[in-house]
Amino acid sequence: MGSETDHLALYEPRETKDGVKSDYATCGQLNHVGIVVGDLASIEAAVRAEGYDPHSHQDYEPGERFYFSDENEIEYEIVAYD
Repeated sequence: MGSETDHLALYEPRETKDGVKSDYATCGQLNHVGIVVGDLASIEAAVRAEGYDPHSHQDYEPGERFYFSDENEIEYEIVAYD
């Protein structure tokens, strides 16, 4: 659900053939928080300066992104669209 400036993605894990739900079910109700930025490199530098460890750098349509987790194990997706 969303608009051109923000969105909220809802997800309900499906059970696998052995009855186990995906990892989304084991990490609580919140999968991650996504934040759209204009300059990915400067935000990554700021995230590192705060002591966080960016990971999972990816570049595919519709944009380039990385992730990091805070001290409460909340994962953030930082993404810059073309």
